Amino acid sequence: MKHTDIAILAFALALVPSVPALAGDHGHANGQDSAAQDHGVAHDAHASGDSHGAHADAAGFPARRWAPDAPLSQGMQRVRAATTALAHGGHGHLDEAQVRNIADELQSAVEAMFAQCRLEPEPDAALHPLLARVLGAATTLREHGFDAGALATLEQVLADYPRLFDDPAWSDSHSD
Repeated sequence: MKHTDIAILAFALALVPSVPALAGDHGHANGQDSAAQDHGVAHDAHASGDSHGAHADAAGFPARRWAPDAPLSQGMQRVRAATTALAHGGHGHLDEAQVRNIADELQSAVEAMFAQCRLEPEPDAALHPLLARVLGAATTLREHGFDAGALATLEQVLADYPRLFDDPAWSDSHSD
């Protein structure tokens, strides 16, 4: 996938906070902020009748998490490693080239996930808003250098991922 294709996809996904309407809006998009709407995507896809259960928690996360495939798990590990490296930028420890390299790694990880992941429609629909946010953060970093908002976006993606996916490698490799 070309960089322009990825940018267009990220832009399109960012403009479609009402994706649940495409899958049958159950009223979850009314009055929610965009992050909650992203989480509503997962719930609405779930509510359409999958075998994982149709209930969600108060934030809209599915009651049962989906199993990731290996490319998703590996790609999210790359996103986490890049985010950890970027966190050093908040202390002034990264130069512009290092921030650009991190942005490139984030984009590469997302491109690999798009190319290699083979998920069922419901978890795939839940994943796309996360990946769009990673791409948006990568674009911000590439264009503006270190950005605390981009770092916060990435950290939120990393917090949301285990709420959607039951990835054994995620908990095994996470050290706080």
